Amino acid sequence: MSTATRRAETGTCCDAPADAEWGRLPGAEPPLRWWLPALMFTVASVVLTIVVVLLVRSPGPRDDPNPAYQRDGLLLSGPMLPAQVSGVNFGGHPVVVLFERQPPSGPKFNAWRAQVAHHGVQLVVVVTGSDRAASLAAALRLPRPVDGGPPIGYAVVDSARTLRYSTLDPAYLDNAFEVNVITGAVRDAHQ
Repeated sequence: MSTATRRAETGTCCDAPADAEWGRLPGAEPPLRWWLPALMFTVASVVLTIVVVLLVRSPGPRDDPNPAYQRDGLLLSGPMLPAQVSGVNFGGHPVVVLFERQPPSGPKFNAWRAQVAHHGVQLVVVVTGSDRAASLAAALRLPRPVDGGPPIGYAVVDSARTLRYSTLDPAYLDNAFEVNVITGAVRDAHQ
């Protein structure tokens, strides 16, 4: 059908050929101006970029070389550990093994310890840098951080001596709630 035939059929309502071909009515306006979706997309992009920049810290020298494995929150069905590894006893109750380069102290650590070591969870603090700490970190599958030094992080072993969680976390004092969730899940799984 030609444009002339369409124009004859539609009468005088559609003067431009494009109007008749696309079925536009005279005087009809699009529901949004062309620039409004572009403006909304730009504003949303800027807001989300600011949120990501403010909330996500960049990896530091004490972080895992592969950030996808740091604090991923996935419980492992890791290896079953012997009853004792490098002087640390496992079995009978969940154990959180904290690795730190300096002996932790202060009110922030005391608050973290009080939050983590409850409901039968044993907290073991290991100051890294010795052969004992290195063999324990290897048994608990803690990776070496970006700076190549000893790890700062923690591992969770359940009451059946199975490694359930192991991660580098130099900001562990700010993440006590995560350890509580993990130990709670491990504890509840064996009740």
